[in-house]
Amino acid sequence: MKTKFNSTDLPLELPIFPLSNAIFFPKTLLPLNIFEQKYKQMTEHAVVGNNLIGMVQSNQKITSNGLPEVYKIGCVGYIEYHSKTPDGRYLINLKGISRFKIEREINTKNLYRKFKVNYNDYSDDLNQDIKVQINTIDLIKKTKKLFQKHQLSTNWKIVEKVEPSQLINSLAMICPFTISEKQRLLETKDIKDRNHILNQIINFYILGNNNEESRNIH
Repeated sequence: MKTKFNSTDLPLELPIFPLSNAIFFPKTLLPLNIFEQKYKQMTEHAVVGNNLIGMVQSNQKITSNGLPEVYKIGCVGYIEYHSKTPDGRYLINLKGISRFKIEREINTKNLYRKFKVNYNDYSDDLNQDIKVQINTIDLIKKTKKLFQKHQLSTNWKIVEKVEPSQLINSLAMICPFTISEKQRLLETKDIKDRNHILNQIINFYILGNNNEESRNIH
């Protein structure tokens, strides 16, 4: 199993799994239940190849070729684990490697979609040694209020022990935000910027200003 990547390891053409309201970040883990035929094919091709799959959010718009439009920024992940269930599904764990920017879609004969991408803006994603000191006490307090408001639960004893950048990324992934809010968090420059935006969005939610227009964070 590959544990460390550099820029030359990442392909400029990626199979893409478009999924609404789902983001993940470098160094985070995304479990997926693959049941559609096109994504089963994508998984099968990946595990006999480089084990890399790109995740992007799709939106409600449709492209000229009748497919869902996708956001330009996503994250590529490495299949750390996969298994096939008796009914033909694939269960995989995808480990985040680096964010990427989509340049264009590639025509293929595959059932799944493939895109030309670049990683130019996200070179720091590959630096596994970056440690950032951020006080997350206030963020945790606010997130507890958000979870109570939405009747969500988690093990806060474990959450409070998580390293700050891992905590911020995990909350960005699991909090009940809109597609556009999650995309805004994915596109942040770095973890400090992400922490700032995450706090802003949660503030709007716990203060009751939870309509799309009022949460248009810039």
